Amino acid sequence: MFLVLVKSDSRELVKRLGRMVDGLELLEGVFLVWAPRDKVAKAVDAVKRNVIRRWEEEGRGPMFEVAVVELGEAQYKEVRPLAKAVVEKMAEALLEEMERLHEKMRSGDRKVLGWYRDVAARYQRLVDISLALDIEPSIMGRLRDKWKEVSLEAGRLR
Repeated sequence: MFLVLVKSDSRELVKRLGRMVDGLELLEGVFLVWAPRDKVAKAVDAVKRNVIRRWEEEGRGPMFEVAVVELGEAQYKEVRPLAKAVVEKMAEALLEEMERLHEKMRSGDRKVLGWYRDVAARYQRLVDISLALDIEPSIMGRLRDKWKEVSLEAGRLR
């Protein structure tokens, strides 16, 4: 488990690195990452190369600093409550969005299938995060039930 700390004046760079390492953003620019060390190192190097290239081509570019800290079990236990709070918030927001999506689907609106695919990807990401970090949101049961309802409704719309 790693804690990736990113300081940059470009929010886009911070988000890009977060997507590349597939981490959970605990605070702005602070990611909890469960990917292998080499994947994290490759992602950091790719972003660094991009920043260097921009500086060389344009003569200016974003400020970018990063630190990768390997967490031991005791350190992860200290960070885990932050991760749990983020996962809980993600789950609550996703449940609310699933409820809105389900209502739209019930009205027979076929235009929501793109929205459904987006929600499906975010639901899968939440499940993956929960498994990787061994954190199950308190509303996970309700979230699973709502996901089943939304999936059945999507099948009817197709």
